Amino acid sequence: MNPLDMIERRIRELPTLPLVAQRVVGLLDNPNSSAADLEQVIKHDQALTARVLRLVNSAYYGYPRHITTVGQAIVILGYKTLKELVLSISITDLFRMKGGARVFNRAALWQHAVATAIGARILTRRAGLPFEEDVFIAGLLHDIGIIILDLCLKTEFDEIANLVTAGGMPLIRAEEKVLGFNHAQVGRMVAEKWNFPSFLVEVIRYHHRPVQTRNHWLAAALVFLADNLAQETGVGFLEGYDAGPDFTTTVWTWLELKPEQKPEVLQRIKEELRGAVEFLALCSKEHEI
Repeated sequence: MNPLDMIERRIRELPTLPLVAQRVVGLLDNPNSSAADLEQVIKHDQALTARVLRLVNSAYYGYPRHITTVGQAIVILGYKTLKELVLSISITDLFRMKGGARVFNRAALWQHAVATAIGARILTRRAGLPFEEDVFIAGLLHDIGIIILDLCLKTEFDEIANLVTAGGMPLIRAEEKVLGFNHAQVGRMVAEKWNFPSFLVEVIRYHHRPVQTRNHWLAAALVFLADNLAQETGVGFLEGYDAGPDFTTTVWTWLELKPEQKPEVLQRIKEELRGAVEFLALCSKEHEI
């Protein structure tokens, strides 16, 4: 069986998303959903409620008064932010699953995902675009294909990881060299399996090559740029730069942003990451499953 067939079979065998995550994805895709709908999703899961309240009271959100109920959290942080948070909590089991590769750190990938999500939100705000929470979630999920490769193809993924760490080859090129396909393609397959909104499917598929997307090029460009900036922070998993500096500069101009803003944006990402200790701890080594 060739590697792609093995991936396709394993994806068919994947369980569906947890019920809470399914409901939150449904809220993401429903323009008529409300804060009351989200509150009901959270309140029906006691463990989730506890984790939400722990995080909304963390330094990452910086609210001075202790928040004691989900209703308060929604009022204070807002519906969109709570939706981000609940889906973030719901997907962290993916990052805690034990993979097969010997040289790959799953917790570092989670750190990179959070840095990318933060960067995408900051860039979206700077560009004056209206979908901050959508690109935050896309940033968290953009590398889910890497997790599946690690789970399914131990020998091949070790070879890929060695090409990246020892050979300095960008991850996506190492994947294409060894497998003939890459984690962005695998990520699309997983996103479709889990019935993600088309927006997320397309951004996950084209986050390395936003010029190829048809319907959501702005969001794909934001996640592409945030992915690169996350690597420049030096935090978490470093997959190497697939695109050259000229193309990256072009993406800045697509977004009507200036490359001269990069140092300020990088500093802001680092500051938010320093406050995100508990958020990052959702995927810690001692909680691997």
